[in-house]
Amino acid sequence: MPILEIQRAEKIHDYIQKLEKLTNLPLRSSPVILSSPRQQISLELPREVKQSYEYVEQLYEDISEHELLFKAIKTGWEYINSGYKIVPTSKEDYFQQINKSYVFQVAKERGYSVSDDYLKEHKFCYGQYEMYYAVHEIMQRNAFDFLLSKSYSQNFIHTYTNWYKCVKLISSQFIIPLTSTVQKNPHILDQLWVVSHNINQLRLLGIEIMGEGEFLSRNQRKTNNTVLLNQLGYEIYQVASWWCRVDPYRVICEFLKASGIFPDATKYLIGAELNTIDEYVCGICHAPMVRWGWDWIQRYQIGNKTVLAHKDCVARKHHAGH
Repeated sequence: MPILEIQRAEKIHDYIQKLEKLTNLPLRSSPVILSSPRQQISLELPREVKQSYEYVEQLYEDISEHELLFKAIKTGWEYINSGYKIVPTSKEDYFQQINKSYVFQVAKERGYSVSDDYLKEHKFCYGQYEMYYAVHEIMQRNAFDFLLSKSYSQNFIHTYTNWYKCVKLISSQFIIPLTSTVQKNPHILDQLWVVSHNINQLRLLGIEIMGEGEFLSRNQRKTNNTVLLNQLGYEIYQVASWWCRVDPYRVICEFLKASGIFPDATKYLIGAELNTIDEYVCGICHAPMVRWGWDWIQRYQIGNKTVLAHKDCVARKHHAGH
């Protein structure tokens, strides 16, 4: 009977192949990062900070919002800068939130104009959950080894530590006002990364997980929304949801590289040389691969050749060798 990782991989690869035929879009050979800013946006931290934990405590609720964040930066940056709680939402709570339109309920409570249709339970993109799951595992130090053994040089440890320390907060489903009029329409980022930059500066990096429909019309969406988000201080990185399903750890590394937080991230990732989804094939059993668990893709030596393979296939080979 096929093991979990092979079952999951076959199902996801089959789904993407069918979706590609249905939409006539080159999903399997698309870039991981569909769109990224032309330049970085740095925000100056206030020189005189009056400490107030009122906003800081609110900031670490499950959902964060633009106005609340900027008030917290002005009044509680020392607490945010401590990295006390980088990823506030548990994986289980996050799944419930995206399944029950929780972010729109919060937006309505905070004065945004939200249609009742958005408050109903709806089907969500599984790429959202898988991306957040991987981020949560990395930032909670459950998946340090997703950049594996050959990386453990002194230089790597120093570089890894630096990018990890510069991340101060990762907020799931961050709410931003798209209009400055009395009627505020919410724009939802799938993730917001608050990152320290240089001396007394920070960057706000927004991740949008794009479905195939948004991939088709992404130029229009970028023109309509991203310019305004840039003006508010946000850098927007749009990533492919189908890549999140196949390899969310790869998506994170591509984001770290594109944003400049960790420019060499992909160099340390096993399998970063795979250019298309079709190339995610086990070198031992030749079945499709995905990397939902951080260690699901491993290297294995066959004669003079090194292949990429399922974790379970490698384990079986090692077991048979003993």
